[in-house]
Amino acid sequence: MPRRTSRSAARRPVGIFAADVRVFRLYRDGTVLDVLVKPAPGPEQAAALARWLRPDNPMRGVHRSTYTLRGRRLSFATRGHLDGGIVTVDGIWNGDALLLDITGGGRTERARRFRRIDTGVPR
Repeated sequence: MPRRTSRSAARRPVGIFAADVRVFRLYRDGTVLDVLVKPAPGPEQAAALARWLRPDNPMRGVHRSTYTLRGRRLSFATRGHLDGGIVTVDGIWNGDALLLDITGGGRTERARRFRRIDTGVPR
């Protein structure tokens, strides 16, 4: 018998999202990986990122967290890449884009747009 997927589980942000050098990879189970990639990646680098940005064996510099989703509102906490302090991320998921407020190190970056770069890349 085929396994039934709840509607809320089927409607979760999944993929590799980038804004300049910051990259988040989100998985259906709520896992999020956070990394800085230079130079800033685009769709051409999505397949390579998908191969090495994996939750089972995160490389040095890759921070792992868990996101929560209420409707389209996404939130999680991660560590800063430069100072290791707590960084909170809160925003809206809209299909192939995330619009996020990122707070850390005493400042907030508002409405940072992350676009999905791995459309069409097998997961």
